[in-house]
Amino acid sequence: MKNKNISRNKSNISITFYLAIALPIVSCIVILVSYNTTGLDMVLSTISSLVDYSGFKTDGGWHFKLLLILPLISVAHYIAFSILKKHERPFEIQLLQGFMVICYVVVLSIFFIGVGYTMAVFVIKAFSYMHFFGNPFDRLNEIFASHAYIKAYEDLSNYLWANIVNFYTVVIILCITQVILAKTLYARKIEPFFAEYINNRANKNTKNEGLTSSQQEYDSLVDRVKDAKKYLPVKYFKNNQTFIGKDIDTNKPVYIDDGEIFRKELPHFAIVGASGKGKGSFSQTFLSQMILKGYTAIVFDPNDDTHLMKNLSFHTNKVGRKFRLINFKDYLVSQIDILQKCSAYEFEELMGNMFPYLEYKDSDGNYYNQYSRDVIQKYYIKELNDAECMHDLHQKVFDKYGEDALKNPNGELPQFVSEFLSLSNRPLVKVRNSISIKESIEAGDVVYISCPRLNKRTELAVLCKAFMMRIVQILQNRDENSKHVFMFIDEFPSFANLLVKESIEQLRKKACTMLVNLTSFESLDGIRSDVDGGSVKTAIITNSIKLIYQQPNTRISKSISDMTGTKIVYKENKIIKRNSAMKEIEEAYETTKIPVEVNVFSPTLIENLPSNVALFLNYGLPKMVHTEVLKYPSDTKYPTLIEAEPYNANDSETDSADDNDIMGAL
Repeated sequence: MKNKNISRNKSNISITFYLAIALPIVSCIVILVSYNTTGLDMVLSTISSLVDYSGFKTDGGWHFKLLLILPLISVAHYIAFSILKKHERPFEIQLLQGFMVICYVVVLSIFFIGVGYTMAVFVIKAFSYMHFFGNPFDRLNEIFASHAYIKAYEDLSNYLWANIVNFYTVVIILCITQVILAKTLYARKIEPFFAEYINNRANKNTKNEGLTSSQQEYDSLVDRVKDAKKYLPVKYFKNNQTFIGKDIDTNKPVYIDDGEIFRKELPHFAIVGASGKGKGSFSQTFLSQMILKGYTAIVFDPNDDTHLMKNLSFHTNKVGRKFRLINFKDYLVSQIDILQKCSAYEFEELMGNMFPYLEYKDSDGNYYNQYSRDVIQKYYIKELNDAECMHDLHQKVFDKYGEDALKNPNGELPQFVSEFLSLSNRPLVKVRNSISIKESIEAGDVVYISCPRLNKRTELAVLCKAFMMRIVQILQNRDENSKHVFMFIDEFPSFANLLVKESIEQLRKKACTMLVNLTSFESLDGIRSDVDGGSVKTAIITNSIKLIYQQPNTRISKSISDMTGTKIVYKENKIIKRNSAMKEIEEAYETTKIPVEVNVFSPTLIENLPSNVALFLNYGLPKMVHTEVLKYPSDTKYPTLIEAEPYNANDSETDSADDNDIMGAL
């Protein structure tokens, strides 16, 4: 692609050089020859009429004419040599480019021929002062002598200055102006005007010469992405737009209008692809932009992504906000109250997600589970007010009612009580004076949760998922006009449950946009929770803008390909012509083109996408974009873990003897 760019630039330079330098000299010679040669009157009259149009027969008559056509040649040059050069070029775009080049060359040629005419007038005038007598050497010396040219210049100085010196001065000024316009006004106004049309044609570049094989698709992909260069995303950040990446076909930045996000017109974001292909890079760039704009970000990271953590921490500190790091793996440190002053309804919903057996079931187990539901309703919910953490709530219940009140008819404590106590005893959540997540959200802080392994139902996994569900509850109960929040969930299938599935459809209305990372949509089919994975998959696909990175699995790549939409290609069929006797095959072939509907991006392309190149779907026409990681200073320190005051049972009024009875009963 470098060679292509060099040849394009050389082509542009050669055209400009020919028009500005070579064309006046050539036209001057042609005028002189036709002026002094009988039989070339037609050539001279044609050139003369062109010069009449350009205004070079007078002292600067070209001024007004050039002003009239200046917008035309300026725009034509930008379209032909800037916009269309960067695109995949099917015949339709080549035709448009050719027309613009011809328009630019023909119009400017008329003016530069006028310069040649002026030069010819000067030469003819100079020759009128020359006397060709004597031998050939004397005549040759007369041509190179300066006196004739000086006299001609004295007679035509005003004419020469107006039509050559001033003209080229104006041309230089116009070239500088063109460069400035190309970087500013044209890039903002003209290019967006043409972009959709051009991209549409580029995306459908197989309508006439369709890509009909996997090899062609692969070769096309290699050709399109081989010139993608690394760049700094921060250079493309804007206050009212969110930078996604650079369009592979146009090399122009791709944005999402922030107004569409905050007006709740856009769905959530699904970032899908194989590990190490760019999902994390895009997530860092997207979230950092929102943090720099003052919006809250909530992150659930089960992978200990140090780069993501440091990047977001750096940008949070940059705007003077607080970075709240909660690490469930560092569970011996008192950090957070996961109840967060929840209401009775929220507590019951939260417990139902933490302890699946609380659900009503048509089985014998429902008899015993009813006692767990009863203690929640009769005791725990009544003591929710002012409970500082799970353990504090448990202590309040036992202090007030005693363990005998909680036992079932068999004299046993319900399963819920023992499991709730076991979870509440974890130092991580056994706290006093915990930070308020609701207040942190309202303050625009970043809440970063480093999660444990979630593939098994361990106590830490249960607590982490419960905390995520509590945050979802807080977001669902916000006012619709609250400041926007962005919630990022890495390894999304590990968190998926009924509450999350419902929140996908509800949170957008509550000024919250979700970003979910997952290896593939199919990974949702196998989730084991209180909701069918297929319904979560449908909810995500239906309610998301998608960035699809490489999917090496053939079955998965086919399903992604179906999401990209369709186009029409023409497949060539060669039919062998036979003679009338149908005995011998002739060498003549008849080719027919059959229209075939295919997906915009094929499975082959999706399987071979290079790192940091993704398909951008469900926001305008499908695009292929190049995303890059956002850099942060190498000396950025690991953020500090939040710490709360540890909960001490001795601070309560619980009688130690009663405590011993309780512990003995458990």
